[in-house]
Amino acid sequence: MVDFVRIRVKAGDGGDGHISFRTQKGKPYGVADGGDGGDGGDVYIVASKDLNTLAPYRYKKDFEASYGGNGGRNNRTGARAEDLFLEVPLGTLIKDPQGQVIFDVVRLKDRVLIAKGGRGGRGNAHLKHVVKERKEKGEKGLIKVFEKGAPAEASDLILELKILADVGLIGLPNAGKSTLLSKLTAAHPKIADYPFTTLEPNLGVMSFKGKEIVLADIPGLIEGASHGKGLGGEFLRHVERTRLLVHLVSLESQTPLEDCQIVNKELTDYNEKLGDLKQVVCLTKTDLVGESRVKEVEAVFKKNKIKVLTISSYTGAGLEAIKKAIIKEF
Repeated sequence: MVDFVRIRVKAGDGGDGHISFRTQKGKPYGVADGGDGGDGGDVYIVASKDLNTLAPYRYKKDFEASYGGNGGRNNRTGARAEDLFLEVPLGTLIKDPQGQVIFDVVRLKDRVLIAKGGRGGRGNAHLKHVVKERKEKGEKGLIKVFEKGAPAEASDLILELKILADVGLIGLPNAGKSTLLSKLTAAHPKIADYPFTTLEPNLGVMSFKGKEIVLADIPGLIEGASHGKGLGGEFLRHVERTRLLVHLVSLESQTPLEDCQIVNKELTDYNEKLGDLKQVVCLTKTDLVGESRVKEVEAVFKKNKIKVLTISSYTGAGLEAIKKAIIKEF
């Protein structure tokens, strides 16, 4: 998944003004009739409902709007250049090179002016006052004046995508996040019985009691993910927008409580605010262990004052309780 890119944008320069003269009786040098240059195109970043990654900017990094047209004879103004619109998915942060946020694209109607096109230069038809001033200073003969088009704005930008999801499914690799997402929503993520099956966040919409909640399956975190270890560190940014975390802990693990603590530490190491997000902790894969193991692990979490739900995405046991726990927060 492409969710972080650096690009450079440049608006279009303004067109040059024109120098020309129309013959007129009594005017030895004719009458100035050079038209103005057209304005250069602006560069906008706009939201798109059809994109969910920044893949269009993976290889092409430089974008430039068109130049304004030059002015012409008979006071003809040069054509104004077309604006350039760069589409990004919802949830994209636009940042300057220092990482300061310029704009957060979260609505389909969002449209951000990033670089302003240069203004077209004036032709000699609009610079008669300059000619007059120069004549008053003693200049003789045919005076030719025009303005060049103004240069356009340019900018280096960082585009960073943070998925817009209400609920994030988190946990160590192979905790059952993708399977749960497929059971709660119509999403069809890749599912296998080995770690790191999910290589990018998957989204799904859960419809329950008249509400629609967007769930994101965040790829498996491991110890050290907040410092770049493993795959999960690439996707921790996507957790930041969620309102609720569903934390999955596999009952097949020999150390379920430690697994839960590892993931929570990585969240807070990445961003302390993530530690304040409400969590629903779920012990998964009850169908693969005995009832005595379930009760044993429940007791360990209860002793540490952590309330848990127990589920099996395979049999469907406990899924209704998860839906109710999620919807309660919305």
